Amino acid sequence: MATASFPVTADEPERLRVLERYGILTAPAPPDLASIVELAAHTCQVPHALINIISAEHANLIAAIGFEPTQCARSDSMCAVTIVEPAPVFVPDATLDPRFADNPYVSGVLGDIRFYAASQLRTPEGPVLGTLCVFDTQVRQLTASQRGALDKLARMVVDVLDLHRHQTLLQQALQAADAARSELERSNCALQQFAGQVSHDLKNPLTGILGHADNLIDIPAIANHPDASFCAQRVINSANRMRTMIEDVLALASAGGQLQVEPVDLNALAHSVIEDLARPISTCDARVTVENLPIVVADPTQLRVLLQNLVSNALKFRNPAQPCRIVITAPAHRHGWDIAVIDNGRGIRPQDRQRVMDMFTRLHQDVEGSGIGLATCQRIATAHGGTLRLEETPGGGTTAVLNLPTGTTPN
Repeated sequence: MATASFPVTADEPERLRVLERYGILTAPAPPDLASIVELAAHTCQVPHALINIISAEHANLIAAIGFEPTQCARSDSMCAVTIVEPAPVFVPDATLDPRFADNPYVSGVLGDIRFYAASQLRTPEGPVLGTLCVFDTQVRQLTASQRGALDKLARMVVDVLDLHRHQTLLQQALQAADAARSELERSNCALQQFAGQVSHDLKNPLTGILGHADNLIDIPAIANHPDASFCAQRVINSANRMRTMIEDVLALASAGGQLQVEPVDLNALAHSVIEDLARPISTCDARVTVENLPIVVADPTQLRVLLQNLVSNALKFRNPAQPCRIVITAPAHRHGWDIAVIDNGRGIRPQDRQRVMDMFTRLHQDVEGSGIGLATCQRIATAHGGTLRLEETPGGGTTAVLNLPTGTTPN
């Protein structure tokens, strides 16, 4: 910069960085700029007007009237001088101004400009990108009104460039989000396939283990030997826990994937879930009440997984001091449905209600589980564009609420 044949701004490095962020010289100029230069020429009653962006070595005409948009060396540009000035420049006769008298566009080498006026394109950050200028081969003056109008038009140019920059950033963000969504869908699909394959590969030997253990425990020599019988039963219990874990991991991998939404009769779905859980419901001597439930738009398979997890949790974490009571209800509200599973069980402390939805979080070690169920439910809720929250049941217990928007669109 020290050997440059043109003046440079005091903040030149920062100015060039700001110019690069605007991306003006790497994309077509916003169409609105052509209207602004036309208005500038008309307002100042001159035949020529242009927007000149000053880069490190060049002056770049991105919009012009009465002059072909082109590029010239920064050392030849009158606007390269103007950007270092503290205020707009108004020159009735450039041959009499020492700043411009030797400029090739004034001296006759590249042009015969006499009148020249320019307002700096100052960004909100401070640095100047270039100028909006008007010029003529005749000596002339501008009125105060014309000067003010030129300055306002220059600010309008910056506004257009700002808008264009933010539109470009938004478009890039949308493209990145779209690419990320596509990659996420691909990853989810791969995860589901992997989880399915792993589950299949694990379930086969696990089924064999359970079968052999069941056979062992039926052998009189084992059944009649307390230690051997105890060990065989432990194998069966461990294998069953592993099977539950495999099924939970597979459900988590599938949750929130590609939804197949359709109208779902929530009432029929709830009763079907209760039928599937008939054995633990009977064992707990629980009573499950299904209120009048609506038809909702959702993925029936994933909604079933969510509802079954919530009812199963209510059974597992019941309060042993009182009969287990569970209510499934779905009051409507302005923006959709609050599908609630209400129990009178142990309850969850306020400080634990968010944490318990994290993967592998278990609050009660005395109850078997993988710590995956609520994480799966939350993923399903999010995929449906809804939320899952945990509240305290009046009188004690937990109320799990799935907020499902009306006309659910997959998220």
